[in-house]
Amino acid sequence: MDKIQHKQVNVGGLNLHVAEIGSGPAVLLLHGFPEIWYSWRYQMIALAEAGFHAIAPDFRGYGLSDQPSEPEKAGFYDLVEDMVGLLDALGIDKVLVVGKDFGAAIAYYLGLCHPDRVKGIVTLGIPYLKPGAREKWDSAPKDLYSRHWQEPGRGLADLGRFDAKTVVRNIYTFSLVVNCPWQKMVRRILEQLLHII
Repeated sequence: MDKIQHKQVNVGGLNLHVAEIGSGPAVLLLHGFPEIWYSWRYQMIALAEAGFHAIAPDFRGYGLSDQPSEPEKAGFYDLVEDMVGLLDALGIDKVLVVGKDFGAAIAYYLGLCHPDRVKGIVTLGIPYLKPGAREKWDSAPKDLYSRHWQEPGRGLADLGRFDAKTVVRNIYTFSLVVNCPWQKMVRRILEQLLHII
């Protein structure tokens, strides 16, 4: 894991955290919800060993990436344009895109909006749905997290009952037991948050 490199890349005024390893044809790995780049760590190493350049960003508002100043600036289109900006910043013309869960939708939309930037798309967990094809989505179980939190106020009702200090402490505790290259940076950030809250 220590071979995976981390950096912040400015895209559209936001700093996106990006993990990458290897050289060769680029593979863009898009995480699901509520994950971060770290969910791809084993695949990244395998891809690098197979001769690929594996790139796994944290979407805006996730992990170590900046949050947009306005919550409505975190829609699918914004995330797709972030990925195009990331490719531009990294000097990559075309990429194979792999998306899982929530990231699959971003992969599909990236291919639809910017077919000239995409060599191919692989998705896990989410079938392709045409933009606006809600009827199939509405048939999914109502307790599926992504449907569950579509109800206005539901996310706050579920997660807002915890005070911020408890949430930060739980994340901090998790970061103590996970051995990853960015652990020291996360600890420093969380310690600063604990002093603020």
